[in-house]
Amino acid sequence: MARILYLPILIATLLFVFSPVLADDSKDLRKQQLEAQKERQMQKKERSDQIKENTRALNDFTRELKEEYREQVTEFDLDFELTEVELKSEHDAKVAEAEAEYQKKLTELFMKPGMTFDQATIKKLQSDAKAYADELFVLKKQSAEKLHLAKITHQESKNKLLAENDRRALEEAESLGLTKDYEPIEAAAIGDELTKQEKRWNESEAKELERIKEKNKKLLAPYRNGEKLREWEIKNMNEDFKLTWEEKAELHELDAKQLFFNTLVMQAATGGEFDQEAFMAEMADINKEKKLINIKYKKITDQNKIKRRKEKKEILEH
Repeated sequence: MARILYLPILIATLLFVFSPVLADDSKDLRKQQLEAQKERQMQKKERSDQIKENTRALNDFTRELKEEYREQVTEFDLDFELTEVELKSEHDAKVAEAEAEYQKKLTELFMKPGMTFDQATIKKLQSDAKAYADELFVLKKQSAEKLHLAKITHQESKNKLLAENDRRALEEAESLGLTKDYEPIEAAAIGDELTKQEKRWNESEAKELERIKEKNKKLLAPYRNGEKLREWEIKNMNEDFKLTWEEKAELHELDAKQLFFNTLVMQAATGGEFDQEAFMAEMADINKEKKLINIKYKKITDQNKIKRRKEKKEILEH
């Protein structure tokens, strides 16, 4: 009986002796954990303040940089505008001269003495008129290509200035630490293992670093992707020019035919040899085909606008 009573007394005695020590250890551990948490919070605030300060410094730098290059680009554009005026004037003069020559040739075709408008003659007239119209179209296209090439060359030269602007902005960002991956401010186990609060901190820190990375990526995207975006814009300029002249080529075939028949009806109707009904039917078909061509190319243009919005978004986000 005495032994049975002795065991509980011994346990109670041991608990009485050691419980203050355990309590002190737990209190000390909690104190260390709180101090570590305060240190992490302070480091996180310092990091956040530093990033904000560096971001403001970069924005100030790029604002001044943009103003510096804006003056250069404006002067560059003004110089090209003078060249463009000269090229357009040259283009318009060539086209005006060629159109006048075309009109003379077309008139000569229909004003030959003793002209009779039988089927064979009309076919020959149409073939000759088409050849003259094709010459005029080729000249217009060549002149337009010369102007377009000048625009592309100018844009490529201007892009070199803008690429330099991007390079300097990225160098400044790097010097400010905005291009680096930040080391995580992690909670380390002070006791035997991480507390729930420390685990939550580390999870939150990982998300915070990802957020900082994405924010800096968005901040630097215009400078990292500027060259790619400008190359894409030049590609679009070339595609648009090609598409425009593909449409013009299709319409040219119909315009030439329409002008021929209009001239034919004016010259031949008084002789009573011209089929008015057939002419009206031909004109109706031509107008229908021209509308269909316009619809086709408007569809392509509208599709390109939508597609390019998506492409631009992808370029800026990568």
